Amino acid sequence: MAMLVIDSDKSKAEKVQMEGAKDTFIQILVNHPPAPTFVMRKFRIKPKGHTPLHAHDYEHEVYVLQGVGEVRDEKQAIPIKPGSVVFVPPNEVHQFRNVGDEDLVFLCLVPA
Repeated sequence: MAMLVIDSDKSKAEKVQMEGAKDTFIQILVNHPPAPTFVMRKFRIKPKGHTPLHAHDYEHEVYVLQGVGEVRDEKQAIPIKPGSVVFVPPNEVHQFRNVGDEDLVFLCLVPA
């Protein structure tokens, strides 16, 4: 397999349709194929928007690019901002919320 360079502007952003999501959009940047191990996704959450409060059996690695928000579990909300790195272990309840006035944008990597 050869190296691949992708223009992320050509990847379409789709509205997240999961129950409990509000004003959240996902863009798949790298998927399988060609990537055999990870999927790289870019999320954009509008002000006052959020992902659903949910859990699943795989981990997430998140890097915040823009905006301010919080990542929540069942007990607490932790502030996030550009440069924040979040690790969500498998089966942990979590939610990302935009608490600012501009879009919250982050990269999220999950297993393929």
